[in-house]
This record gives sequence, C-alpha cells and structure tokens, in this order.
Amino acid sequence: MLSKFSINQRMIILVALAGSIAGLIAITLWTQQPDMQVLFTNLNPEDAAGIVDKLKESKVPYETTGGGTTVLVPSAQVHEMRLQLATQGLPHGGGVGFEIFDRSSIGVSDFVQKLNYRRALQGELARTIAQMPEIERARVHLATPERRLFSSDENRARASVVVSLRNGQTLAKTQVNGIVHLVSSSVEGLQVKDVTVVDGHGRLLSSAAGSDDAAGLTGSQLEYQRTLEKDIETRIQTMLERIVGVNKAVVRVSSILDFRKIETTEERYDPNSQVVRSEQRGQEKSNGVNGVSGGVPGVQSNVPEGVSQEPAQTSSSANQTKNETVNYEISRTVSRVVESTGGIKQLSVAVLVDGIYESAKASGGETASSDTAKKYLARPEEDMKRIEEIVKKAMGYSAERQDQVQVTNVQFDIATEEPPAQGIEAAAEPTNSLVPYIRYGVGGGLFLLILFMVVRPLMAMLGTTGSPGAASEGSALGLPASVSQVEASLAAGKPRSQIVDMARGNPDATAVVVKQWLKTSS
Repeated sequence: MLSKFSINQRMIILVALAGSIAGLIAITLWTQQPDMQVLFTNLNPEDAAGIVDKLKESKVPYETTGGGTTVLVPSAQVHEMRLQLATQGLPHGGGVGFEIFDRSSIGVSDFVQKLNYRRALQGELARTIAQMPEIERARVHLATPERRLFSSDENRARASVVVSLRNGQTLAKTQVNGIVHLVSSSVEGLQVKDVTVVDGHGRLLSSAAGSDDAAGLTGSQLEYQRTLEKDIETRIQTMLERIVGVNKAVVRVSSILDFRKIETTEERYDPNSQVVRSEQRGQEKSNGVNGVSGGVPGVQSNVPEGVSQEPAQTSSSANQTKNETVNYEISRTVSRVVESTGGIKQLSVAVLVDGIYESAKASGGETASSDTAKKYLARPEEDMKRIEEIVKKAMGYSAERQDQVQVTNVQFDIATEEPPAQGIEAAAEPTNSLVPYIRYGVGGGLFLLILFMVVRPLMAMLGTTGSPGAASEGSALGLPASVSQVEASLAAGKPRSQIVDMARGNPDATAVVVKQWLKTSS
C-alpha cells in the first residue's frame, strides 16, 4: 500500500506514526509518575544534604526545587518519611545542637569541649526561636568570656540574634522582648540589656528592651487596650445575639485609657493631740554625821594621851537630788496612695442592628421561601431604646466619664454573605486528592486525540488508496463504478449534468473512479 504514495507522503506517514507512538509512550509514563508533594521547605544546605542522603539510602524517589531548599517525595510517603527523619534528628533547623555530644571522642581538649558547648547552645536557641510562625530562620551568636579570679576584672556575657522573617510578617514588641528574655535566661551571667536582636535587613528590633519602664510599656498598653475593647464587644455581642439573632448585630468599642502612674505620699501632724513618748525620773537622797575633829595640826595635836585637852567637835550633813524627764510626741499620720494604671477615661460604643424580615406573599397566596422574597421592616423605637439600655448596662456606662453610645437600625445585605472560609489546609486537601485523577483524565484525552486526529485518518487513507473497494466507495457517493454504468445511466434518462455535478462535489472519489475506469478499459 505504501507503494501507491510518493516519497514525501511516505515520510509524512512514517513521521506521524512515530510521533504518535512516542506521544502515547510519553503519556503512559507521565500518568504513571507518582504525585510529588513537599516533604520539607526552607531548608538550609546542611539539612537538605542530610535529608537527600537519607532518601537515597531508603531508595525513595525525590525532587528538589527552590535552589535545593525544598524537597519533594511521593505523596503516599510524605508522612512516613517525616517520621523516619524525625527519629534521626532531621532537619536540625539551624546549626548543630546538643547532638554534637552524642559521639564522644577520646583526647578532646578542654578548649574544644567549651567551643562545642557554645555551638550546641547557639544551635538549640536558634531552633527554639525559629519555631515562631513569623520567623523563617534564626541564628544566635554568644560571646561568653572566661571566668577570672576577681569578679571586678570579669567581662559580661553578650548575645546577638539575627532573625529572617517570612514574607509580609513582622514581630511585635512583646515577641522581641520574649526572644531577649529567652536568650538571657538560657545563658549564665547574661543580662537582658546585653542581648541584641536584628532582622535580616539589619534593622535593630531590641532598641527598647533595656530601656526604662515608661518607654517599655507601649506594647503592653496597646495589648491591654485591645483586650479590654474586645472583652466589652464580646459581652455586648453575645447579649444582643440572644435578642436579635445570630449575625444580626455588629458591635465596635473604642476606649480612652489613663496609663499615668501616680504615687502620693502625705504626712500630717496634729499639734492638739500629744502623747507621752517616754518618761524618766530619778531621785537621790543622802544623810550622815562627820567624824571627830582633832584640831588643827601642830603641837597640841601631837601631845600624848593623858594630857588634858579640849573636847572634840562633831558635825552632821543631809543631801537630796530629784530628776524627772518627760518626752511628748505630736500625733502624725503618713499615707501613701498609688493609683492604678489603665483606668478607663471614656468609652465609645457603636452598635448596628439588623431589622425584621417578613415573608412576602406570592400571587397565589402561598408564602415565598426564598430570601429575596422577604420584606424588610425597621425595628420599632421601643425596641431600639431597650437595646440601647441593654448596651449601656453591658458596657458599664458612666455619665461622669461622658461615655457615648450609638445604636442604629440598618438593613444587612443578606445576598453578599459568604460562608466562613475553611482555611488553607482544608481547602488544599481536596485539590491534592484530585491531582492523580486529573492527570489520568488529561492523559486519556490526549490518547483519544492522537487516536482520532492522527492514527485514524492515516488508517483510513491507507485503506482507501489502492484497495479494490475504492470504486465501491465512489459508488456509495453516487458515482458510477464503470463506463458501462455511465452508459446505462444515460440510457435510463438520467441527466448528464447531474453526473457532472456529483463529480465536481467529490473530486477525490471522482479521481479514484476515473483511474479504475482506465484500468478496466485497458
């Protein structure tokens, strides 16, 4: 049959057949390829190399993308390989950790041991910090000086933390303070003020970590304010939903808080109130007789006894001393008053309440069931005042603070309400499960396309060219298969113009019939 075609036609047929066969083989291999899913992503080179080695040992097919930072394995083996690699400590998540001491070697110097301990501590801290969802990678550098004999000569320990944030993510001040306190608490002798945290672009994040309390309370103040407003919103929202229905009320609260820290010390004295503080009394009394007076020194005093002398003279004395000391204390009152910070200065509450919907009656008197057929009615004024009173009670309304409350009745747009999102993981799970079926469907479609667009026309062409039944096909189209049939048609009165029109409408079949006529006539 190929002899009936020219060389160019033969080449075209052979190339088309070869391409079709190659396409079918490629489709078959493509549909049999396993569905590859991410095993780990954002890996450092050390972890990526270790994971690839373990996959080669386990003879598990894998692919790497993202410059070697992402490893993909068949979807059926993702969870199994994660568990196996976790038992072997992979991935490390940044540097080496305390697993460096799993292999003990003989003859290691004390310097190397200290250096390994510092490396292990840096790696463990980096892994812990990298577990935060906003942080992609983290590195910790510790500078721990050697201990010296005198503490005055010893230098302080210092630490630096470099964090690489994910796209569009930022760290709050409280998170930065948490990183600073985590590192300072993990290193002996490290103080909070000696820890520096910077991001991947070199911006300093821990500028206010070691500052005074007045500057460090900004983050906590904002967090306290948001928590207070959210708590009041929740209390009002839950109460209103019991009255107007679920998703029929929207509450927003704005607060002004006083974060001033006031401490007052007062000392008062009362001069009219005296109290004896101490009292001391002393009394001394003495009474006695003086001795015999022998006269003045001289000759008479030295005269021997027996010699008449003048009688001796005697004298008496009495002494009395009395002391009394009384100390008085004036009444004194000392009071120390510290006012609490974060007091509410003013509250502003805005509430939107949906109206009432009544089912509209259809023309036949039946009630329409669709939401579009419902009629909106505003709530009565009495209901709005009652809702406003409930809001005031729930928020703790105070006229002294000049609190503001605004309750408005509006129509909510029901048609634009959408069901809550299922989350990234819940939405991605069905898509991943349909990937093999989509692949098989695309492969089957390409197979049928090649079959009907290439193979079938070629087979039809080969079957038509050179086959004895080609003339019968022309006859099926209405053309005569031989000259005798033409003469018979003319004799039967069939118009000649009809035969000519049929030949013009089917030139290919006409050429085949003419060739057959020439063969038969010869």
